[in-house]
Amino acid sequence: MNLQQYHTVTTINGAKLPPSRARISVFDNALLCAEGLFETLLAVEDRVVFLKEHLDRLHKGAKVVGLKVPPDRRTLSAWLTTTAEMHPDRIKKLRLTVTSGESARWTGKQGPPQVIVSASPHCLPEKPLKLLVSDLRVDQRSVFRSIKTVSYAMNTIAQKRAIQRGFDDALLLNHSDKVAETTSANIYWTVRGTVFTTPLATGCLEGTTRKHVFRKARQLGLPIVEKTVSLSMLLKADEIFLSSSLKLVAGVDQIMYGRKRSSFKVGDITRLLSEQFRRFIHV
Repeated sequence: MNLQQYHTVTTINGAKLPPSRARISVFDNALLCAEGLFETLLAVEDRVVFLKEHLDRLHKGAKVVGLKVPPDRRTLSAWLTTTAEMHPDRIKKLRLTVTSGESARWTGKQGPPQVIVSASPHCLPEKPLKLLVSDLRVDQRSVFRSIKTVSYAMNTIAQKRAIQRGFDDALLLNHSDKVAETTSANIYWTVRGTVFTTPLATGCLEGTTRKHVFRKARQLGLPIVEKTVSLSMLLKADEIFLSSSLKLVAGVDQIMYGRKRSSFKVGDITRLLSEQFRRFIHV
């Protein structure tokens, strides 16, 4: 399937480009040194879901890595919304990438950052997810765990290995052998009606949807608590579910660790939160 058949729409610095011209310099530091930031967003029709939270995290990351995001927030918001509007599907995923620009080491002059927005079709998960525990470990002490840089090799490799074995995602532990997150989502579990999730100190990303899970759970009268947990304790949970921009809330029905396969039912709490999120964004 080529890009035109796949209906990918791309803008660079606000200008729509055909797939054959959507490119950046081979000397961009995002390519040479993985110096750049990204956000993955969900769009429904012309509405970009949780846009403010994504831009907040992007600018937080920019301060950490010393990257100046070129347009102001209003302009960047407009670029995202416009790209979403250009795509014909009702539900789509957006990828926002901000590169650091051409490297002065290779071109003699530091180039300006490039802002790339791509929109492509997206389907929210309709079935429970299956996770494979990765042998790769999260460095919970790294400052970069709190932002989304384009240096994403560990997550990509762990996810690819999981998919090759027939799973949907990989579950990541940290160097203390505590549960952190999956490669693309925050993880939650329930025990006797209480919802638990891993604290940021475990090395999990502060997901944009994670904040809304806390808010929605409390509105529904569900206790929700941050807790550091071992894999063995996680596997004793009543329910397990994930949250992310592209999954919203999705149940987990299987976790594979080595040769041990643990199964779970998608329970009332998972279904309730999933329904609430889908109703909120009108899908």
